[in-house]
Amino acid sequence: MGEFFLKGIFKKAHDAGRFKIRFVQLREFATDRFSRVDDYPFGHRRGMILKADIIAEAISSIENYQDYRLLYTCPKGQVLTQSTLSAYLPPCPGIILLCGYYEGVDERIFTLFPFERISVGDVVLSSGELPALVVAEAIVRQLPGVLGNPESFADDSIISGVLESPQYTAPREFRDLAVPEVLLSGHHGHIATWKRKESLRQTLFKKPHLLVHSPLREGDSELLVEIMKEECHV
Repeated sequence: MGEFFLKGIFKKAHDAGRFKIRFVQLREFATDRFSRVDDYPFGHRRGMILKADIIAEAISSIENYQDYRLLYTCPKGQVLTQSTLSAYLPPCPGIILLCGYYEGVDERIFTLFPFERISVGDVVLSSGELPALVVAEAIVRQLPGVLGNPESFADDSIISGVLESPQYTAPREFRDLAVPEVLLSGHHGHIATWKRKESLRQTLFKKPHLLVHSPLREGDSELLVEIMKEECHV
């Protein structure tokens, strides 16, 4: 999993000591000659689940694991949102993310350890690696010094309260589709107004619930009226 996570800005931040991450291989704690970490559940032989003894040994191998927050990605958990991420930031010293596999894990692990369940959505996957990477990235990018420009974080979709406006790069024209002229004008005021208007348009028609909780800026009401008139061809 390391090669999927430690790249780009995350690798630079990791190398600079902004955060530490360790990937624990469950097979290192297997005791049989086949290095098995899962088995059929009692009651039926359908699907496989991770063994409680293997998981317990892996967690216990982490120094001071008792001080960490333990997260397990599964559909039974609270759905991950940007607003819930703040709960997983410092002052807790770190986070242990457990990745499920196939049918999940032995239920006894939740009695032995104070795991919090967290979900990335109502979807079914064969393993928890991808959801764990999603959770890890969403948390790490909020840490100080990880993003090169702190304003990038504040301007992100969802965090800013609205979705981002469309973005364009070279070439100026591609298959008869041109970059909006206002972006080429060099007029910072007009560009800022266009971007805000398009952000409001994207949010209004794709995630309108965000506008309910996002405080409108001065001039937003007028822009929303303009958008509705344009969409209704008034």
